[in-house]
Amino acid sequence: MKHIILGTAGHVDHGKTTLVRYITGVNTDRFKEELSRGITIDLGFAPFTLPDGQRIGIVDVPGHERFIKNMLAGATGIDIVLFVIAADEGVMPQTREHMDILRLLGVNRGVVVLTKIDAVDEEWMELVREDVGEFLRESPLKDAPVLGVSSVTGEGIPELLDAISRLCAQVQERSSAGICRLAIDRVFTMSGFGTVVTGTLWGGTISQGDNLELLPARKQARVRSLQVHGEKRDEVYAGERVAVNLIGVEKDSAERGSWLATPGALRESRRIDLRLELLSSAPKISQRTRVHVHHGTTEVLARIILLDRDALAPGESCFAQLELEKPLSTLAGDRVVVRFYSPVFTIGGGIVLDAAASKYKRRFMEYELSRLAALYSGDPEQILLISMKKDINPWQIKHIASYLQISQQDAAELAQKMDHKGQLLSLGNGYYFPTEGAEKLRENLTSWLEGYFKRYPMRFGAPKKEVAQNHFPKMEQKQQRAVFQYLDSAGGFEQDETMIWLVGWKPEINAAQEEIIVGIRKLYQQAPFSPPLWSEAAAAFNIPDREQGEFLQWFLRSGEMVRISDNVVYTRDALKKAEATLRENFSEGYTLAQARDVLETTRKYAQQIVEYFDLTKVTYWDGERHIWHVF
Repeated sequence: MKHIILGTAGHVDHGKTTLVRYITGVNTDRFKEELSRGITIDLGFAPFTLPDGQRIGIVDVPGHERFIKNMLAGATGIDIVLFVIAADEGVMPQTREHMDILRLLGVNRGVVVLTKIDAVDEEWMELVREDVGEFLRESPLKDAPVLGVSSVTGEGIPELLDAISRLCAQVQERSSAGICRLAIDRVFTMSGFGTVVTGTLWGGTISQGDNLELLPARKQARVRSLQVHGEKRDEVYAGERVAVNLIGVEKDSAERGSWLATPGALRESRRIDLRLELLSSAPKISQRTRVHVHHGTTEVLARIILLDRDALAPGESCFAQLELEKPLSTLAGDRVVVRFYSPVFTIGGGIVLDAAASKYKRRFMEYELSRLAALYSGDPEQILLISMKKDINPWQIKHIASYLQISQQDAAELAQKMDHKGQLLSLGNGYYFPTEGAEKLRENLTSWLEGYFKRYPMRFGAPKKEVAQNHFPKMEQKQQRAVFQYLDSAGGFEQDETMIWLVGWKPEINAAQEEIIVGIRKLYQQAPFSPPLWSEAAAAFNIPDREQGEFLQWFLRSGEMVRISDNVVYTRDALKKAEATLRENFSEGYTLAQARDVLETTRKYAQQIVEYFDLTKVTYWDGERHIWHVF
C-alpha cells in the first residue's frame, strides 16, 4: 500500500481543523491555547483510512499569518493538499500566501474545499465559486476539483472522500531506496523510554535497531522503537508520519528543524546554489538581500547572491546562491521557500542545485552558470558530466550512484550508456572519466612534457609523481594509477613504473656534455670494484652543482650505472663482472673476506657489492656465507 501524506492549507478560521475532525474523529488541536482560541497554532496530525481502504496521514497546518513558518514545516513533504476556503469569506490574504507556498514547494495535486456551505445561500455560493475560479486560474491547483462541504451537516463529504481516493491513486509511491531522511517537527520525552522525535520520512526506511545520525548535533543514536500514528512497527517507509524512540541522545540534542538520517549521508553547508523564483507579488530584490529560508522543518537567515544580474524583478527567476547564517543540510532537488526579512512575508523560493556550494569567483562565472544550467535541466547525463568536470577526478560506479541518488545498477547502466555515446571513458579498475576532460588532459600533458624536456633535455622521462602534482594533485593513488593506465593505452606516451615520456623521445646531449660522459665512463672503468664517490667524479670534471643530478640520472636511466646508496654508484658492467667472478670462484657461496680478496678491493667496497647482491636477491646471508639464490 502507498504511503501518502495529505496536508491542509488555507486562511485562518476557514475550517481546516473542523473538517479534519469531522472525517477522522481526531481533534488535531493539542495545546490549551489552540483549544481556547479556536485556531491551530502548531502542526496537528491524524491518521485516516479512506472508504477504499487506502490509509493516509493528515497534517493540519495553521492558517494564521503569525504561524506561517509552522505551516511551512507541515506543508513540506505532503503529497496531496486539501486547500480550504470558507464559503462565507472567500479568498483571503493567507489563502493567497498558502497557495504561493504550495507552488514554490511543487505541490500541485489536491482538492479545493469550500467549507461552511451551510452558512451561505445559493446566490452567495455562486459568487464565491466565481471568485475562487478566478483565483485558481494561474495557480498550481487550476485543474483541481472544487467541492463544497459542510462539517456540520456532512454535505459533500462523500464526494470529497471519493476525490481524495482518486488523487491517491495518481500519487507515485515514494522510493524507500537510498538514504534515510526524517524531517523532525516534534521532540519530547516519555518516562521510561527517553527521547522521541516525530516527522515525515522523506526517503529510505527506518528499522528497529538501526543506527542513525542526528543533525546538526552530529549525535549517533539507535532506534529503540517505531510508531506510525500510535501503531507499533518494526519498519517504516518513505512517505509515512513516524515517531522514533531513540537511545543515546538527550532531548536537548534535537529540535524542530533537526534531521534524523543515515550516518554520513547529509552534510551541512553555509552556501547552497539554487534556481531562485520570485513571486509576481514580491518586491524587486538586489544583491545581498537578507531573507528567511525555510527548508523542511528548518528556518535560517541568509543573504541572496544573484549570479548573473544585480537585481531580480517580480515574477522573474535566475541562478542564485544563498549565503546562510547557519548551515543547512539539503540535497540537490530539495525545495526551499524564501521570505522577506522584515516585514516577514513570502517572496519566492527555489530548487536546490548544489547543496555544498563554494564561493564564486567572477572569472569562473561562465562555467559555473553552465554547470547550474545542467543541474537545473534534471538530465542525469548532463548533471553527471558537468559535476565530474568540476571534480576533475575519475569516479567509480559507487560515487556516481551516491551523487545522483540512484542504485549502483542504474549507475552502472548510465555509465555504460555514456561510454558508448562517447561522453565518458572507462579508465579501468572501475573508474570513469569525461571524454572531453581526458582529451584535454592528454593535450595539456603533451604540452607540459614538451616544455619539461626543453628544460631538462638530458632526462629520459618525467617523474610520475611530478606529473600527478602538476595535473591531478587531488587524486588518490588508485585514481592516479587509473589515469596513467589510460594514458598508456591512449597513444602518444610511453612510461615505466616511475616515469612517463612522449613517444619517440630520446635525451639530447650536446658536445660538452658528451665529453664529460666519456670522461666519467673512463674514470669508473679504471677501478671497477673501487669506484670514486659520485661527488668526487663530478668534482673531477667540474660539473656545476645544479647539473650533477642531471648527469647522474642520465647514467642511471641509461642503465650504465647502478646506485648503491646516495653517493655510491657502480657501473652495471662492474657488477656483472663481480657476480661472474664470485660465481666462478665460489659456487657454494662466499664470505666477505673471500669476496674482498678475489675482487682485489678493500673491505669497504666488497661490503657494498655483496650487500647489493643480497638486496637484489642474487644471494642471501645464512649467518656465515652469502649463498646464491636458485630460481
